[in-house]
Amino acid sequence: MRRPETINSRKPAASAAAGGWLGHAAGRLVLVLVLSGMSMQAARADETRWSFSFILGGHVTEMQDLNRGLYNSPLVGEATVLIREGGQNMGGEGEVIDQNETEVIGFRFDNPLPNDTAATIGGIEFSWNPNDRHAFFIGVGTWERTSISVTTDNLPLQQFNVSNVVNSERIATVSFTEYNLGWRYSFFRRPRFRFYTTLAIHEVFDIDYRERWVFLFTESPIDDLVGVRRDMVVEAQTASLFMGGAGLGMEWFLRDWLSLGFEGRYLVSQDDFTLRDVKERDDFNPNDEVFRTGMPYRELADGTLGYLRPDATPADVQDPATRENFYNDMKLKFDGWRLLFKVSIYY
Repeated sequence: MRRPETINSRKPAASAAAGGWLGHAAGRLVLVLVLSGMSMQAARADETRWSFSFILGGHVTEMQDLNRGLYNSPLVGEATVLIREGGQNMGGEGEVIDQNETEVIGFRFDNPLPNDTAATIGGIEFSWNPNDRHAFFIGVGTWERTSISVTTDNLPLQQFNVSNVVNSERIATVSFTEYNLGWRYSFFRRPRFRFYTTLAIHEVFDIDYRERWVFLFTESPIDDLVGVRRDMVVEAQTASLFMGGAGLGMEWFLRDWLSLGFEGRYLVSQDDFTLRDVKERDDFNPNDEVFRTGMPYRELADGTLGYLRPDATPADVQDPATRENFYNDMKLKFDGWRLLFKVSIYY
């Protein structure tokens, strides 16, 4: 007896088996493609890159002994001035007798500097990015703050006082150079931008202070004094100090290789510092008969730069034995906020 159903009954089983194998193979292929895509993305995320950045910004620091101390210190002293002009006569033996009457008076000249707290900082930075989360960087930069004040007042010179009109310019500059090492961690990432935190160590060196007072006589009863100029200059410095910084920033990628960034960082010093290696010079001469017993600045007994108390009077600094009692030592810190703008090139 013929049993055709036996032959026909195997075709559906084979078809089902073939369909199951194809479905399983397709599923494995899709899985392989997905895993390959994920591996490629991970490889790109872990790709090592380097970057070079130009940095420009501002550093804000409160240096109280400078801003409220030295910047407000006056120039005080004594001067010989003419109170009555009697001319010169010849004595009986031919000697010249000066019949002018003079006296020694105290004087005070004020030209306070503005209390500026912010100044520009600029530099460059190199970064190694082992992946898109972490970066390690080294950078160098310079910071300089200049304060300028111009005033018109009276200053005695060569026995003339009341009618001497002086234009005075006072310029003070404090500056430093630094290098820094740090780590940057991107805690929020998108294809075009990221937010990150920063930890850094800064070594600040070549810390310099320079101040110049210029006195230009524009009016005087003596024509020879018009146009006369006298300068006073002080310079001081210190070696180096360390600071630590922490901050937050963001970076926006214009291209895969080009980005703009903004960062705010707060810096803290390990300790305050003083200025040493004090050098003073001026071009006043003995004929000026101006005794500047109370300069705005002074090298103290310990070799550091000090400043005259803003309320000091000529009588306070008259005695050399007690003069230093009216000078305060000057301790400074660069602690403060730093706001930075960065242009970075990746390669």
